[in-house]
Amino acid sequence: MNGESTPVLSRPVANVALIELNRVANANRIQPEDLDMLECQLDECERDQNIHVLVLTAKGTYFSAGFDLRALSANAASGELKAAESDSAFERFVDRLENTRLIVIAAINGPVIGGSTDIALACDLRIGVEKAYMLMPAARFGLPLYAGALQRYVTRLGLNQAKRLVFLAQRVEAAEMLAIGFLNEIAPEAELLSRALEVASSIAAMPAGPLTAMKKVLNASALSKGTAQENRNVLLAAFDGPAIAARISAGNLARQSKD
Repeated sequence: MNGESTPVLSRPVANVALIELNRVANANRIQPEDLDMLECQLDECERDQNIHVLVLTAKGTYFSAGFDLRALSANAASGELKAAESDSAFERFVDRLENTRLIVIAAINGPVIGGSTDIALACDLRIGVEKAYMLMPAARFGLPLYAGALQRYVTRLGLNQAKRLVFLAQRVEAAEMLAIGFLNEIAPEAELLSRALEVASSIAAMPAGPLTAMKKVLNASALSKGTAQENRNVLLAAFDGPAIAARISAGNLARQSKD
């Protein structure tokens, strides 16, 4: 059916993968089969050493209305374990997205609601449009957010903002999303994907190993994980002196040729 399919994976530019949520007719609400596909697509991207950056976006006018709570509520009402299983699968995917070796950019093309706010926060960079807004309504339903989501709200936005967004369950417009750090920048709607791919290409042109190492240590530092020596070892393992010297030399020669 048009507007109803699992996410779509493509490779639009060199060293960059693109995943698009594709349930346009359903506000890109995420189904259990979407989580399965997203896991498979992330597997594929991680196996391909030529892919350094992943852009995550959606078709249509919504980024995502989050996990489909209609299925969750039906399972919960009947006492089935599927509700908890689905919640765990969602959390596993978002945790994995946060910790992938890839640098991940969310191109937020519209409203980002519920669990999809956590998907966005798990990405390394977030670019949105003026019509985007965010909303975390879980408290209205008495639905406790899983620990990983709460942790990302705190580490990305700070404790005070996290409490405000979770407890008040209020709609937050794009300008405020930018002000509180949910968005890194706002792009014109017609240019969102091209801007995200431009940023992705600029990152993908950099050496991948050091980027991955720095991402790992940045994430660990946000959670006060790892000793100073452990984090230092991660960075030292990505240090290639001769390659760094060669790139510096090449950069100096390029600048001199322009003078």
